[in-house]
Amino acid sequence: MKEGDYKGAESFYRKALQQSAQSPETLSNLGIALQMEGKSSEAIHAFEQALKLKQMPRTYALLAEEKCKTRDLEGARPLLKTISRDFSQEPAILAAVAPCYLELDDPLGSVTAYESLLADPSYPSDLALIQLSKSYRKAGQFFFALLSKAQDNSLYISTIREARDKGSADARGAFESAARSSPYFQSDLDFSHAVARWHNHPQDTALLYLLTVLSNEQSMRQVEICDDHYPNSPYLEQLKAEILADQGHEEEAVARYQSLMQAHPELPDLLFDLGMLFRKEREWEKALNAFQRQLAKEPDDERSAARVSEALIQLGRWKELRDFLSGKIKAPNPPLWAMLDFADASQTLNKPEQAIVVLKTAEQTYPANKVVHYRLMGLYRLTGNPAEAKKELEVFRGLSK
Repeated sequence: MKEGDYKGAESFYRKALQQSAQSPETLSNLGIALQMEGKSSEAIHAFEQALKLKQMPRTYALLAEEKCKTRDLEGARPLLKTISRDFSQEPAILAAVAPCYLELDDPLGSVTAYESLLADPSYPSDLALIQLSKSYRKAGQFFFALLSKAQDNSLYISTIREARDKGSADARGAFESAARSSPYFQSDLDFSHAVARWHNHPQDTALLYLLTVLSNEQSMRQVEICDDHYPNSPYLEQLKAEILADQGHEEEAVARYQSLMQAHPELPDLLFDLGMLFRKEREWEKALNAFQRQLAKEPDDERSAARVSEALIQLGRWKELRDFLSGKIKAPNPPLWAMLDFADASQTLNKPEQAIVVLKTAEQTYPANKVVHYRLMGLYRLTGNPAEAKKELEVFRGLSK
């Protein structure tokens, strides 16, 4: 493991399990070796087997991390809730799961995680600053969306938009009006105290305005700190590329990524991250190309395979998708995402019975997954089997309580 020979480590751990099949530590270590090889679904299976034998916080976090990577957000969500409640003070655990919060559209959880990691000397400070900036930026989008639906919001919305259109960092122009309109508004509140007050008064429009402003200010502040202390940070360059893409300067963004790949070949995820940038911009053909290139470099990288599958769905290339996934659904412990996507392709290609067969397999392996039962319910209705559809509906409702 220390030498990076993960296939060799996997082989040794499997031999060890032949002698002691009920060793949670060995199962967890096997999961780590599989994880490092990119074999996410096999790693998930190993972690789950280990946790059935013994509760190990780090293994719990690694399981959540892999579920996020493989688009099993429903499976990751309860794990993250438990981690936030029980293990939020352990840096190694936070480091593993912190990226999941943004995947789950939980920017406040992400802010909390990266604020903690920023105080941890063992975690790269420039990475923590950039991820914290992204978290605050997402929080700003979250609060602005709420503000857009709130009552008496026109002054606040126009003030924020005017600051944005002028390229100004100061969106505080309506603070005096906010203070007059709300007893809960205080211009000197920091972000965490403002969030706590908003939890008690979630409908207060002035607080939503304050939190939108504070989020965006904090996002810019983290970038400024990173630029001052780590001007050559590859994570800072990566963020600048993402901002360029958001502003419509796609060619410049791609050029920055290509420069990063040459300057920092030690960062293995840049090609994948480029695909994620295209995904964010809904440039699905370009995203597909990037994920396929990453998969060609790392054939066992299930994370990239899952994104190839997603891109093919978005492009409506159903036969290509079904061919791509045919081998994956026949593997031991087939990935949930692969079975769900294969079922989608089969149904779209007028093969609903084929979709049912695959989802029945998924149901055996992932009995607590609501999506599987919901999809089966629809397929049974489609194929004229109301009795089975009713059973799946009852299971779905039971899991939804």
